[in-house]
Amino acid sequence: MIRLDLSSEPKWLDLGAGLRLHVLPVTTAIMVAARNDPAVEALPEGASKEEQALVMAKAVARRVVTGWEGVGDADGDPVPVTPEGIDALL
Repeated sequence: MIRLDLSSEPKWLDLGAGLRLHVLPVTTAIMVAARNDPAVEALPEGASKEEQALVMAKAVARRVVTGWEGVGDADGDPVPVTPEGIDALL
């Protein structure tokens, strides 16, 4: 069963292995902004569906991920949420 959650409040998503993401709800406005992301607009016309999906997922994630737990650098030290970090995580 699919359960629709129309809450407008941010929430924590537990992804396993100690990884949690604090995310805003994905709204129509978020999707419109992601579609206009420079990386999405720069996709070549012949980009594969997989490449399109990954670039779009990163564009959405950069807009909705506001915090995380369980993400660290090569030494295991926690790192702040950044657009580059979100892209690397995905």
